[in-house]
Amino acid sequence: IGGSGDDYGWHVAVDAAVHAYVTGNTASTEQTFPVSVGPGLTYNGGIRDAFIAKVNPQGSALVYCGYIGGSGDESARGIAIDAAGNLYVGGDTASDEQTFPVVVGPDLTYSGGAADTFVAKVNPQGTALIYCGYIGGAGNRDSGTGIAVDAAGNAYVTGYTDSTEQ
Repeated sequence: IGGSGDDYGWHVAVDAAVHAYVTGNTASTEQTFPVSVGPGLTYNGGIRDAFIAKVNPQGSALVYCGYIGGSGDESARGIAIDAAGNLYVGGDTASDEQTFPVVVGPDLTYSGGAADTFVAKVNPQGTALIYCGYIGGAGNRDSGTGIAVDAAGNAYVTGYTDSTEQ
């Protein structure tokens, strides 16, 4: 899964039907990256955008592949799947709410610094964000590095921050 830019797959998850889900970051534009169906089909700028992809059980084709990003840099570092096929992604972004695709989410305002954590939920078809928002403080760097989901659909994000309590 890649294009003409630098592409990194950071995490993989597998569902009960043996579809593989991959997330990471890419510097490849839609002219060379294999975007098909996805929450975003246009490269948004910065050095890299986060991407998500679903691969069929045979490993022979993409079911969907798309971007999550804004005008800054993004990287997706965690991925999980629930029983209904919703995809959960955690990572970091340097894009503010003017260009990042915030929808519902724990916070809809970028807190500043070099990056905020983001958490997103993508519908089973890979076509839309159910939610996408920030977790971050006023420190220089907040980053989501892992995500898990329970049977009730609650997402749990782990990572690091250099933000202090307010």
